[in-house]
Amino acid sequence: MLETPPLKKFAALGNFNNKLIYLAENLAEKEDWYYENPNAKSSNQKYGVLFQFIHHTFSKCKDENLLKFKDNHCLMNTGLLTQSGEEIFMLFTKNSRPNEQEWFFNSFYRSSDHDIPQNMRGSLPEHIDYFASNPQDMYFNTKLNVLYNMEHIVEENYTRLPEGIQQLDKSIIITILNSSTEQMKKRILRNNRLVVPQYYNKRIMYLAPLRFGKDTLPLAIEKHIDSYRINTILTPGMAYCNARLIMKPESNWLNNK
Repeated sequence: MLETPPLKKFAALGNFNNKLIYLAENLAEKEDWYYENPNAKSSNQKYGVLFQFIHHTFSKCKDENLLKFKDNHCLMNTGLLTQSGEEIFMLFTKNSRPNEQEWFFNSFYRSSDHDIPQNMRGSLPEHIDYFASNPQDMYFNTKLNVLYNMEHIVEENYTRLPEGIQQLDKSIIITILNSSTEQMKKRILRNNRLVVPQYYNKRIMYLAPLRFGKDTLPLAIEKHIDSYRINTILTPGMAYCNARLIMKPESNWLNNK
């Protein structure tokens, strides 16, 4: 049974999908929020990345005490900006309906909106800084070794491989991917910005592009004390969602399609 998301535990959300559409189409900077999720209705995929972004941002803000409470109101900084550069907030009010969550999610508002309570405008909540405690984690350290067990990675992620690769014998797949990974490491040595930070399991991790012909497989990389380890292969959609939690990816290899 799936666990109820923290945002849904915290507040009654009303017509959340309509509020997301308003945020994407009328308030925030224009961005492609599409996420091809086979478990979601096609009508919900257009803003699938935004859905994940808001839910995970709320969880992180709650964990770090970044929600701002005043009287019967609560504000959260989404980390998003309007096209004119104003910060965008989620506004909650005390829920007057019995037997429901304590809070009700009103909507998304720009910082100058009259619906932001007057007694909160002087101390609006801050956005999340994922690198506040360890700024060096923003960049991939090319001096550290990158370790991996390709046999395990292939076994665990066989269905995420391109169809053309899946038709090969597994021993050949492992050999090809080992070679491609070594080539990838050489590219990263010459340009560490190919590696994109991601946020997963409440930790900063990384994504690196494993190229195979026309296909690019996002590899998930975890940092240990003095080395990195490639843990798994992600789908492009999963990788983009994880990276977008921190910032809009600027690398041309990572997208949500």
